[in-house]
Amino acid sequence: MRANGLARSRAEDGLATAMITLFSRAPLGAILALAVTGCNGSTATPAISTTPSTCSNLGQYVSVGGTAGFNTLARRDFTTALLATGHVRLYEHGTAIAAAIAGSPSSNPYAILNAIESVFAGTGPGEAELGLLGSNYFTLPANRYSGYYQYQYVNSGLNPNAANVNVPYKPTSKIRFDRRNVRAWKAWVRAARSVGIASMAPIVAPNLAWRAHSPIFPHTRAEYYDINSSFYQLSRFEALYGGAIAFDSPPNFFLTGGSGPGYEKFIEQAIRWGDAHGLRTTMLVSPYPTRSNFTEDTKKFVGVLLAHDAVPTEWAVDDYENTNPNDADAMGPDTRANTTTQVGLWLAAQAPVYVEAHENGEVARGIVCRPK
Repeated sequence: MRANGLARSRAEDGLATAMITLFSRAPLGAILALAVTGCNGSTATPAISTTPSTCSNLGQYVSVGGTAGFNTLARRDFTTALLATGHVRLYEHGTAIAAAIAGSPSSNPYAILNAIESVFAGTGPGEAELGLLGSNYFTLPANRYSGYYQYQYVNSGLNPNAANVNVPYKPTSKIRFDRRNVRAWKAWVRAARSVGIASMAPIVAPNLAWRAHSPIFPHTRAEYYDINSSFYQLSRFEALYGGAIAFDSPPNFFLTGGSGPGYEKFIEQAIRWGDAHGLRTTMLVSPYPTRSNFTEDTKKFVGVLLAHDAVPTEWAVDDYENTNPNDADAMGPDTRANTTTQVGLWLAAQAPVYVEAHENGEVARGIVCRPK
C-alpha cells in the first residue's frame, strides 16, 4: 500500500516535506523463466545454493547507515567485522546526509561525510533514501541549492547507484494510477539515472491499519493486503519502471502482526512478486518500535521470510525513528547486540539473498544464496 504509519519522514532541505510511506521498487526486466514465485506472487520453491558459480561473488547486498548515529560511522572500530565481510555498503539516508553536513564546520561542510566515506572506502557505490520531490532535485546547481542532490551527494563525494523513495500515501490524487503521476515518476527516474542512480524503488508496505470508508484505503481489507490489487497499480508501475521495490517492515512490527490480519502475507507476496519480475527487492530493517531485541527480532524475521520463500535481493539497516545523528549507542559497535552495525553484521554473515541464475546468457531460475 501507499501508507505508512511508521513515519519514514525526511527533510530534504527547505523544500522537503515529511514523506510517510512504505513501499518497494521494481525493474523493467523480463519475468524470470523459473523464479521463486509466479507473476501473481504465488509460491514456487526456489533452489537454495552455495555453489561457486552462483553464490561465490555476491558483492554488497547489505546497506548500513542512518539516521540514528550516522555521524558515528566515522569511527572505524564501529564497523571492523561488518566491513570485513565484504558484503556491506553505506546506506545514505537523505536526513542523515543533511545532518552530517549541518554538523560539520562551515569551512568544511563535508568533513563528517568524508570521514565516513574513508571508512567505507572500497565498498562501492552506496544506496540512498530520498523524499519524492521534483525531478530538478537531482540537477539544480550546488552553489545555489544547498538542500539538493548536487550539493549534498555529488559535491560531498557520495555516488549512490540505487535509491529508495518515500512515495506519498495521501491525498488520493497522489496515489492514483493516472497520466500525471506516471509522467512525474518517469521524469524522476530519468533524472536520477542522469546522475548514476540505476534503480529507483518506491518504498511499499501497508503499515497503517486499514480503515473502511477512507479515501486513502481501498474498499476492502483483502485489496489492501494484495500487491496485485488495483490499489497498488501505481506502486507496481513505479517498481517496474524504476527497476526496484523496497519494503519498510520493521522485524518487531512484522512479528507482532503488523497493521492487521493479512500484513505478513502481503510482505511475503510482494517480495516474491518483485523477485519474479527481476527487480532489486530491498528489505528495510529498523528497530521500530523498540531496539531492545533488535538482533533477535531480525533473526526471527529472516527465518519467517525464508520459510515462506520470500527472500529479497538486498537488506538495508537503519533507524529512521531516531534522528539523532550522534547517537553512538544506536549505531555501534558491531560487537554489541541490537546496534545498527551489529544487525548489519548478522545479515551480512547469515542472511540469505535471492539472485538470478544465468545459463547461456539468459536468466534460467531464481536461487537463494546463503553467505559463506
